[in-house]
Amino acid sequence: MTTQTENFHSGFAVLAGLPNAGKSTLLNALAGGLLSPVTDKPQTTRQNILAIIEGPAYQVVFVDTPGFLHPRYKLQQTMAACVDRAVGEDADVVLLLLDAAAPDLSAYQELFAKLAKVFCPVYLVLTKTDLVKDKSVLPALEAEVKKALPRVEKTFCVSAPRGSGVEELKAAVAAAMPLSPAYFPPGQWTDRWERFYAAEFIREQIFKLYQKEIPYSTQVEIEKFTEDLGPKNFIRAIIHVERETQKPILIGKGGAAIAKLRQHAQQRIEQFLGRPYRLELQVVVSPNWRNDAKLLEKFGYIDKE
Repeated sequence: MTTQTENFHSGFAVLAGLPNAGKSTLLNALAGGLLSPVTDKPQTTRQNILAIIEGPAYQVVFVDTPGFLHPRYKLQQTMAACVDRAVGEDADVVLLLLDAAAPDLSAYQELFAKLAKVFCPVYLVLTKTDLVKDKSVLPALEAEVKKALPRVEKTFCVSAPRGSGVEELKAAVAAAMPLSPAYFPPGQWTDRWERFYAAEFIREQIFKLYQKEIPYSTQVEIEKFTEDLGPKNFIRAIIHVERETQKPILIGKGGAAIAKLRQHAQQRIEQFLGRPYRLELQVVVSPNWRNDAKLLEKFGYIDKE
């Protein structure tokens, strides 16, 4: 692959939208794999996740951001900062994702105001279009968004799970990238270490298997990660909860719930990493960790000074 500035295009495409707009599902479809955790609950993504897509003369770094929200505690403040930084500083193109099956433009007004100030192109991506029975409503929805945000230059209708519209979107984004050498070496597909994804996929399964406040009150920390040992590959993870009452819920009667979690998470990790692992989980109580600056720094949500 050539990376000469005169004929190579490279840059960042930031996915922005409300929680559950389909950002992580679209990122996975663009990347051609299960890179970003996906659940049916909002606020699954807590940090920016990168998927690096490359072609003969381009490299696009797609950035999956946390869902846009109004922060209620320090963790959500760090999530909001991820969105602001990606949209305001990193983006060469912003992809504004809107759930076409359940649009709520009133909830987008603050995000529209932020995107009105960016200096890069904004593309509207109407997601979950397979769930829209009457496709004639889509042009009207597009017009309504453009009225609120005239910065929108192009519109794409996609169904990420079905792959509909994904290649067209990818091609348009690649064509919009500026002349630049590649930001990452050829063949690299993300900027995160494997242990980061191991923690993310454990947390993904917590979101899928538990209800109410449990998923939002947990944080996964990888304590030990050994690899290249064949059947002896091993991961030990600590699951932090905020209150003592949450610990027995996570563990379940006779350890049944956490055993199921371990099984599902181990399968997900092995699927992603392509090799066998033995996963061990431990639950500890870290009171009010979502508002504890030291713990948020330890978990990587706040940069160390």
